[in-house]
Amino acid sequence: MEDKPTVEPRDSLATDVSKDSEGVVVPASGPEREAIVRRLKLKLDLRLVPHLSLLYLFNTLDRGNIGNARLAGLEAGTNLSGNDFYNALSFFYFGYTITQIPDMFILKRVTPSVLVGVTMIMWGICSTSMAATKSYSGLVAARFFMGIFETGIGPAAPIILSFFYLRHELAWRTALFYGSSTFAGAFGGLIAYGVATNLAHERLAPWQLLFIIEGIPTIALGIVTIFVLPNSPESLERWFVTPEEKQVAIERSRSGHNADSSLIDKRQLWAAFKDYKNIFTCLIFIGLNIPLASFTSFLPTIVKIMGYTEATAQLMTVPPYACAIVCVLAMCWNSDRTQRRGYHIAASASLACFGYILLISSANVKANYTGACFVAMGLYPVVPLVLSWVANNNVGHTKRAISIAMLNTCGQCFATVGTQIYKNKTAPRFFMGYGVCLAFTVVMIVFSLALSFVLSRENNHRNAKHGALKILSSEEQQAAINSGVYDDHPSFRYFI
Repeated sequence: MEDKPTVEPRDSLATDVSKDSEGVVVPASGPEREAIVRRLKLKLDLRLVPHLSLLYLFNTLDRGNIGNARLAGLEAGTNLSGNDFYNALSFFYFGYTITQIPDMFILKRVTPSVLVGVTMIMWGICSTSMAATKSYSGLVAARFFMGIFETGIGPAAPIILSFFYLRHELAWRTALFYGSSTFAGAFGGLIAYGVATNLAHERLAPWQLLFIIEGIPTIALGIVTIFVLPNSPESLERWFVTPEEKQVAIERSRSGHNADSSLIDKRQLWAAFKDYKNIFTCLIFIGLNIPLASFTSFLPTIVKIMGYTEATAQLMTVPPYACAIVCVLAMCWNSDRTQRRGYHIAASASLACFGYILLISSANVKANYTGACFVAMGLYPVVPLVLSWVANNNVGHTKRAISIAMLNTCGQCFATVGTQIYKNKTAPRFFMGYGVCLAFTVVMIVFSLALSFVLSRENNHRNAKHGALKILSSEEQQAAINSGVYDDHPSFRYFI
């Protein structure tokens, strides 16, 4: 049978009208409902997506500024020697890894705004406190606890977005969210350049000013988030949406397999661990995080070794991220349009492969810089594509949350490898680092294509056995979840 993209019902219900408990009546289809949906999505796109994107921008800025701080004198100011800098990078990922799954359980018990806001305040404090460190132990402690608290936003955001958007709308919004990390890379370079060339302080070194300038706004934004970030369609305020828009938001959330009312479902927990799809996506994410962790932390150093001065090297880190922004948005827009994830992941990873081949094969500065741009263009789109793929193909709040937490845990465990492969003794060609990253980008290509093939075959099997896709009511979705069927339901079709 010919493989076709999954066709998802778009805001349609079984009856002509729907009515909530407060008596709000909205049409189930037709121009009036379409107008309500357009207004609702526009409001969410102007409030929820930019807010989450801004949070992740500061998340990435605070995580990656240590690479810029290194060029601004961090190692001398904190008396680092030998492998101390690389070990400090690794400790961040130790903290980040051990809190992935616990944070998903906390998300089921507290509102997203509280979890994200409080953890943001705490990682902002950790980031700012690095300006006061004078030793290796102080730097390691700050990085470790910053890793613990930064898990509040990254894994939680796809879950929050899945409450408000349908499956075919998710990758584009997730791209806008995670695309802010590429803006953070660009802004980080510009800020570091500005600090190095225009700011001087009698008592504070440039690397200390960098941590302070980027850390304090994070704390302020965390406080705002507690009171501003929407938690669910049911909690949307009257000043923000009309009663009709709120009712449609609730219905859309339920039609997107968000009818699960349980707090923590142990069966979903085990289902997530046993699901073969999650094994594939974890392997893809492992293949991504080793080159991604090394790229964000060592790009300033790599650019400087190409022959640029320290201040110019900070500025020259901007263009690779600018290229990545364009690629993230284009790949994820087309992925939503075609409802295909794996092929876009493989295509993105192929760009990164080409970049690493340029870096390995040539000593020419222009070729190396071009290679760095291709690496950025190839790595960054994979993040929102994989995360939206996992959110698309896991039914049930607990199963979806644990699947995303598993993905991040596996990925960040191996991200520590990425912090250890660009040793000073391998400069200026860094054959070991580039070679390891090239190998793991191939891993991404292989497993993304393999998973796409397996899911395509499963969709074809269900089409042949059960016929056309059937729209489930929220009650039928809840029954499927209660019975432990989840995404194995005959009416469910995977995004491939």
